Amino acid sequence: MITTKGKQFIKRYMAHQVGDIARSISVGAGGLAENVAHTALQFEIGRADIYLISYDYVNDKIVFKASLPQDLSGKIYEVGLWSQGTSTAAGQFTSKLLTTFDSVGEVWSNGSFQTANARLGVDALRFTPSASTTVIGALNNLFIDLSGNSGADQFSVAYYNSNANVANFKVRFKTDNSNYYTIQITSPATGYQVSTVAKSAATVTGNPSWANITTIEVEVVAGAGGSASIDFDGLRIEDTDTIDPNYVMVAREALVTPVTKVAGRVTDIEFNLPVTV
Repeated sequence: MITTKGKQFIKRYMAHQVGDIARSISVGAGGLAENVAHTALQFEIGRADIYLISYDYVNDKIVFKASLPQDLSGKIYEVGLWSQGTSTAAGQFTSKLLTTFDSVGEVWSNGSFQTANARLGVDALRFTPSASTTVIGALNNLFIDLSGNSGADQFSVAYYNSNANVANFKVRFKTDNSNYYTIQITSPATGYQVSTVAKSAATVTGNPSWANITTIEVEVVAGAGGSASIDFDGLRIEDTDTIDPNYVMVAREALVTPVTKVAGRVTDIEFNLPVTV
């Protein structure tokens, strides 16, 4: 589906105000239905530059091709077509993954890695607190600077909640153990979910610095009704308010059948844009 901003961008292309309709393709784990108002994937897990543009004369479609890198793995539920690879206006504070809760490359202080519900990477990090208890896990030795992201930017958490017994979970962005920011999701829905919280909604403990986040900590609280089980799959910061007319998600497609991208090999991906004249 071509987005509203995508239609505007294509008009600019037809008027020779921009050089290309699209330059990159992104893939994501979100299952949200398509809508013309979308400006990004629900939860992006990777992207690649377009290397070939061709035309399908039989079906009247422009075909954009890109190659997903060999280190990317996951289950693709959505695909986006972008005018550029990155937002030059946002610079280093553009949208990006902060953690993948993955056993490859991350060492968490608690939890177990499970493959059943993972869409990003090879596995997800599971916490299973018993009734009325709390479980905490941390990823340390980080060097994250979020000082240039505005309060309107959003944290997106992708997770699979197995039952209704999770009272809440918190994500903390810590400068140290005494100084940190906290976001909270209360009574998360079951199944695979993507929850968003504005950066401005984070509560502050002590005197932390967004420019110096050294630890990401996750806390899960189970209610009195029974034990909980939740698998954390990914955490992103989404730049929602940078004005960059040349950086647009031209179109988004929610896949009827998800595609599995395995690590260790480059995989070509196509985005077909229908043309009606």
